[in-house]
Amino acid sequence: MSKKIDTLVVGAGIVGTAIAERLQSRGHQTVLVDRDAPGDGCSSGNAGHFATDVVLPLANPSTILSIPKLLSDPLGPLTIRWSYLPRMLPWLLRFARAALPSNARASAQMLRELNSRSIASFDRLLGRTGLQALMVKRGALTLYETESGRQRNRATVALLREFGVQVEELDSGPLRELEPAVIKDVAGGLYFPKTAHTVNPLRLVQELAKSFCSGGGEVQRAEVHRLQPQPGGRVEVGLDSGNIDARRVVVAAGAWSGTLVQQLGYRVPLDTERGYHLMLPQPGVELTRPMVSFERSFVMTPMEEGMRLAGTVELAGLRAAPNYRRADILFDHAQKILPGLQRGEATRWMGFRPSLPDSLPVIGRAPREENIYFAFGHQHLGLTQAAVTAEIIDDLVAGREPAVDVRPLAVDRF
Repeated sequence: MSKKIDTLVVGAGIVGTAIAERLQSRGHQTVLVDRDAPGDGCSSGNAGHFATDVVLPLANPSTILSIPKLLSDPLGPLTIRWSYLPRMLPWLLRFARAALPSNARASAQMLRELNSRSIASFDRLLGRTGLQALMVKRGALTLYETESGRQRNRATVALLREFGVQVEELDSGPLRELEPAVIKDVAGGLYFPKTAHTVNPLRLVQELAKSFCSGGGEVQRAEVHRLQPQPGGRVEVGLDSGNIDARRVVVAAGAWSGTLVQQLGYRVPLDTERGYHLMLPQPGVELTRPMVSFERSFVMTPMEEGMRLAGTVELAGLRAAPNYRRADILFDHAQKILPGLQRGEATRWMGFRPSLPDSLPVIGRAPREENIYFAFGHQHLGLTQAAVTAEIIDDLVAGREPAVDVRPLAVDRF
């Protein structure tokens, strides 16, 4: 006999955990289920950056023009494995369509709608749970090593401002006043004052899960393999540990959401951006905020446990073995910018960031099932958009109109 519950959230990453905490705090008895412990998947290894400035989609004309280079450089900032290319082709065709100027602009507007609410949403979430210390508001930097890099990026900076991103241009002196560890002959950079970072992405999820449980929620370690809508509006959920009869279900399983969604008859072109990081527990130098290298396309973030170098993207699916040279190369890049950097006892990581061709997540109610909700596909912005996604799902469950128009995020938009 199936166990009856009110609300089941599938996926205990930052998005699913934030949703579960929000719904539980609103009086919905909620169970959060994942085969892994909260935060142990992709959410543990992200760059820790609340990247509210990232409003330009990966799907854009310049990315399309760079595809030949992506196929030739296995250690570049964005690469595609040759062996995965045939399976990736349908996704890439949709990606090319999303990169058309009008489509890319629509995606950018939607990303801005979500990201502009990120910090305020997290203020509410962390204030409610007493975890404000896990978010640091010192902004973020982009660094130019060369004057030619600054010039190449001018059009992008103008576009960011057009979409409402607050950005300040810095010469070398002011930038090095903010971060003295940077090389002396840096050309300058950009300062984004409205961004933030977390000092520990994994602990953030773990503490949110603890708060969720303290409020009466339940975390269950199990793998969900079936969703079956039932007459009368409930959902039977098949787990490897038994069945659950839920009043409502939220699918927030990241890169593994696709199988469950397909069982319901929705076909989504969900794939994965495999992200890598190198964690330096004793970096020997100090940063006070995230810093992105424009020329080298990666980010350096100060954390409780050292410095994290992250940001590369590899399109190779869920099954291919990691190429940890992509993590190792980040130290070589970072040492060019931070001359005193040390690698001692560094650890490497790879995780799967759920990605859709138009660079937008799926957030909303299932078109045919009023008691099933979707929240997945946040690509490399899962941390940034987690709290606002939780508020949107809460509004939908309560029958309120969300502050964000979620129609462009519908599961059937493809």
